[in-house]
Amino acid sequence: MQAFSDPRVIALASTEFIPVAENSSALERQQDDKGEFFRHIAEQGHYGGRTYPTTTRQGSYTFTAEGQFLASVNTRDATGMEGMLRTGLDRWKAGYSLGGPAPTQVAPDMPEDNGYPVGGLILEVAARDLPRDVDTRPDDWRTVAWNLDYAWITREEARTFVPDPATPGSERAVPAAIVHRLARFHLRDFVRGEPFAWPDQAIRAAELKTRVLAVDGHAARLALSGHVHLEYDAKWIRPEDREERVHPTGYDCTLRGEATWDTAQGAFTAFELVAAGARWGSNQYNNREDDLGPAPMGVAFILAGDGPSDRTPPHCLRTWRQATEQGRPSRVVVSQDDYFSVE
Repeated sequence: MQAFSDPRVIALASTEFIPVAENSSALERQQDDKGEFFRHIAEQGHYGGRTYPTTTRQGSYTFTAEGQFLASVNTRDATGMEGMLRTGLDRWKAGYSLGGPAPTQVAPDMPEDNGYPVGGLILEVAARDLPRDVDTRPDDWRTVAWNLDYAWITREEARTFVPDPATPGSERAVPAAIVHRLARFHLRDFVRGEPFAWPDQAIRAAELKTRVLAVDGHAARLALSGHVHLEYDAKWIRPEDREERVHPTGYDCTLRGEATWDTAQGAFTAFELVAAGARWGSNQYNNREDDLGPAPMGVAFILAGDGPSDRTPPHCLRTWRQATEQGRPSRVVVSQDDYFSVE
């Protein structure tokens, strides 16, 4: 987001506030103290009471530790974000807020089990548009947009990337279940927003193999290569006008990368994988109707860190919600069983 790349916003947020990042989609719905706390704040903010065209409460909020609302905004603009932060800060210094504390307080040691695969291969996933020969986009946030996600692979699954025996020249095909998981849930066009997960039938080709390049002591260096082709017609009803939208969508990409497997630890100590190719079409929430393509897009996978934010679940994996909506499978939300058992 451009707003949080601005030096003014960074300085203000880091010196005068305690920054917290959360998934508002979860907090809008989850039935626990944390959800109640957020909804108390959000209902006093910019989308309070909103039901049309969506019920979203996404945005940025300033509030006290007790849940007293100060100010909020939903913007990518740095000037607008700075203005909201200064308004909230001025109100806090004046001892003024727009509402009382939240009736439900959040305990500092709330247990939270989001299914994080301890000891597994945890990947940070970044998506962005790649340079174009001819670029007709407006010179604004669209040209520099990028987005982050996380991908989860269990410890047992990570071992299946490594040829056995791990000797130079040996090869192995990564199991289809893992490749399909990466394809369906992570090779999405989420550069500008939130697209649907690819359905099973969208997978036209999906392969990833590893080859041992060299072995030095316990370190086996691997080359990764593959190809994924995804294609289907995205359909949805726009709440604004109740009209059906249909867009042929797809992503045809080549996969290349390198990784280092430590045979003593039984874990990856380095992992870099890049998908690059042409994407086309649009989904309901990914802001592509003005940029249908085909156009180049890249998705990069690297080892995640071990900080609290790096335990963020993959965005399609919503442990706080059933994977059905109104009796039908959701196109965005999947359960933990669905995520880890993709074939």
